[in-house]
Amino acid sequence: MDEERGISSFTQDLLERPSESEAQRERREIRSKKLEKKTKVKDPEKIKRRQHRRRVILVMFLIVLIAVGLTVRGIFRLAALNIEKAETAKELQALEQQMGELQNELTQVNSDEYVEQQARIQLHMIRPGEILCVVPLEAAGSAGSEGEAPEDADSAKPEEAKP
Repeated sequence: MDEERGISSFTQDLLERPSESEAQRERREIRSKKLEKKTKVKDPEKIKRRQHRRRVILVMFLIVLIAVGLTVRGIFRLAALNIEKAETAKELQALEQQMGELQNELTQVNSDEYVEQQARIQLHMIRPGEILCVVPLEAAGSAGSEGEAPEDADSAKPEEAKP
C-alpha cells in the first residue's frame, strides 16, 4: 500500500525511526543557529557604516603618525641648530679675542715710538746729529769665532745721540 503512494522503502525506514532525544535536538538547533549567524546576509547599511568607521580610524591614525613624524623631525632639527649655535658662539668668541689683539697691535703700531723703532731697524734711518755705524757680518763673525774681542764693542751698535 505504501508502494502505491510512491514512498520507497528507504524513506519508509526513515519515517519509522524512533524519535531523537531532546539533547540531540537541542544540539542540532544550536549548530544550525551558529551556521545561520555565519552565513547570515548582513544589512548593507551596517556594512557601509563599519567601512566608514574603519576609514575614519585609518585617516586619524595616519594624521597622528604624520604629526608624530613632524614633531620628531622638528626635535632633531632643533638639536642640530643648537649644536650649530654653540659652534658659532665659540667662533664668535675666538674672533672677538683676535679683534682685541689686533686693536692692541694697531694702537701700538700707530704710536710714535713704534714708528721710530721700525724706521731705525728696517730703514736704517737716524736722527739729525746721530752717526750710523754698520758692521759687516763677515767681520763680526770672524772676530767672534777666533775668540778675540772686537776692537770697539760700541761700534757694533748704532750710536744714538741724545738731544
